[in-house]
Amino acid sequence: MERNEKTRALLAAFGCALAYLLAGKALTAVLPQVPEEAARMWAFVHRCAAAPIVEELVFRGIIQQLARPLGERQAVALQAVLFAVQHRGPAGMAYALVCGLVLGTLRSRTGSVWPGMLLHTLNNLLVFAAG
Repeated sequence: MERNEKTRALLAAFGCALAYLLAGKALTAVLPQVPEEAARMWAFVHRCAAAPIVEELVFRGIIQQLARPLGERQAVALQAVLFAVQHRGPAGMAYALVCGLVLGTLRSRTGSVWPGMLLHTLNNLLVFAAG
């Protein structure tokens, strides 16, 4: 990857992450004013659709790709650690680290973020249904 491409990829990752955070803040400000059923629907959309797409594109699609010059295993490990850090609490971080390693390995073996998006979505659906 050329330096210009890396810069654009980093800016894209930053832009995606920032847009995702700002959208979350905006929804948080609005949700207390909506009925509980609508709030649950928005939580579902966020956790089961938006989060898997954005996180797979940023962590496995951009960060892992940029870290590949370090070595494939190191790239998988780096994105998994960064993925874990952005989740809250020790238990959430530990679970996210394992998920990040699995999803990163899947990305590495398939060469695509699509299988990871599907698995990430399925995981979040199961967690949402259980919670």
